[in-house]
Amino acid sequence: MSPRIKIRGIYSTALTKLALDSGLQVVQSLESTRERFGAELPGDLPYEIMVRDRADLQGIEARGEADHVCRLLKLLQELLLDAIIVSILPTEESEPVVAAELEFPGGAKEKLDSIRATVVPTLRNHHRLKMIDSELLDSAEAEFTRYPEKRAVLENMLFRKAILDPLIEGGRVRLEHVRPSGRPMRPRLGVLHSVGPKRVIFRREFSQGRYDGLDLPITEGDYCLTEIREGAWYVRHSYFSKQDLGIGDYYNINTPTELYPYGARYVDLEVDVIQRANENAFAIDREKFEVLVCKGCVGKELENKVLVISEQLLRRLNHGKEKVRGERE
Repeated sequence: MSPRIKIRGIYSTALTKLALDSGLQVVQSLESTRERFGAELPGDLPYEIMVRDRADLQGIEARGEADHVCRLLKLLQELLLDAIIVSILPTEESEPVVAAELEFPGGAKEKLDSIRATVVPTLRNHHRLKMIDSELLDSAEAEFTRYPEKRAVLENMLFRKAILDPLIEGGRVRLEHVRPSGRPMRPRLGVLHSVGPKRVIFRREFSQGRYDGLDLPITEGDYCLTEIREGAWYVRHSYFSKQDLGIGDYYNINTPTELYPYGARYVDLEVDVIQRANENAFAIDREKFEVLVCKGCVGKELENKVLVISEQLLRRLNHGKEKVRGERE
């Protein structure tokens, strides 16, 4: 018998659809969810797994008997390419109950958007915009319901008003660099350099120390231009001297990058590609990624994706012939 799941939060419609299509039982749904799914929902039976938003809305928490929760997590990893298991911890309850935390990076949110769209009119970036400006999103989707031909206009308007305009007005960028453990590293902060429809470049300046990965000394006046592309599987950091001479490039491979009003967010997938000026590129820290695989934090499909992206990036940098899949213009 499939475990019974109670679902709450901003992902509830998409997760309910995903669960039902996978043969799971969804119980104790809200009235709005019942209206969307009708007879498919069995009613007020007791639940065995409780699913709700994380406090930061960047994923979900699942609580229940260990076997049930692990089954659900495995399913979500299979269906959502970049979903990452952040933690599975025992609770203080008398039964063998665990509490698990799952991260929904950019690719997972995009997939959940498309799943939700099969149930109710849904615009692109729905779940991200639900965090940023829920009222603006609700208004746009109400208009989309009445005038479906306005999809592209409404989606572009939402991205501009909710994300790009506040970012440009602020003039500074915060790169939220999240580890697979769910703990963000110290954010990288910089000054906005340029903004395109789906691309942001910001500048940071340095005075001393060494460049991580490049293993080169920092000289007074050195600076970095960081290029962030919406939906890309890597972030490029280009380092220059005070005289504007190239020092090298550092490509951080990560979950599809999401732009926000403050800058951008992604989950670091440990593997990096390094290219010093006038040298061939090489990859580092693959063993750290393999640890994540062994721990079950990432699924098999994501493991394959990271290896493909890193190999394509190396070939492109060293031979200049192949465009990297997953790179968005």
